[in-house]
Amino acid sequence: MANKRDLTGFRSGRLTVLGDSANRSRSGDILWVCMCDCGNLHLAVKGNLSARSVQSCGCLARELSSLRMRSAAKLPQRCRHEGCEQTTEKGGLGYCGMHAQRLRRWGDPAYVTPHEIRRANNRQAQLNRFEAVKPSTYRKFFGRHEHRVVVQNMLGRPLRSDEHVHHLDENKHNNAPENLAVMSAREHLALHAKQRRNEK
Repeated sequence: MANKRDLTGFRSGRLTVLGDSANRSRSGDILWVCMCDCGNLHLAVKGNLSARSVQSCGCLARELSSLRMRSAAKLPQRCRHEGCEQTTEKGGLGYCGMHAQRLRRWGDPAYVTPHEIRRANNRQAQLNRFEAVKPSTYRKFFGRHEHRVVVQNMLGRPLRSDEHVHHLDENKHNNAPENLAVMSAREHLALHAKQRRNEK
């Protein structure tokens, strides 16, 4: 027969007994209503409360489990490449993400793509991304007008601010050296003004 002793006010761990719930367990024991320190209600029998085998609504077990998992988790290791301060969280084989990728791609974690190749790859990626350029705009070469870069390479010197490059066939995308002519800004403007008058 269920024990009728009043456990109201009894504490077991984080639980404080509030009173009889008027419900019984399968074995006929009284289910006591307990208030957990976290604010949740929990039902427990006298035997478990007295033996301290139940001490919370379950929040204590979750906290202890979380603490065990954190303590068991391995701390990220420092990249083994000399001079690198990054950790191995995003990498592998003892290297950080950058050096692990270099190892997979080139077979050497210390490999650095030469500057010229990197610029050429970026340029090609740009051209692949923008297949068509508006006819009314000039092509760009790393942020500079391509026709001016071509002429500067031909002359072996930078163009002055008052020097313009004219496309002989009026195609702004045709930057072949034989299609480009250097002239002063006054001459260039006068040439286009004359062409507009003739078109009328």
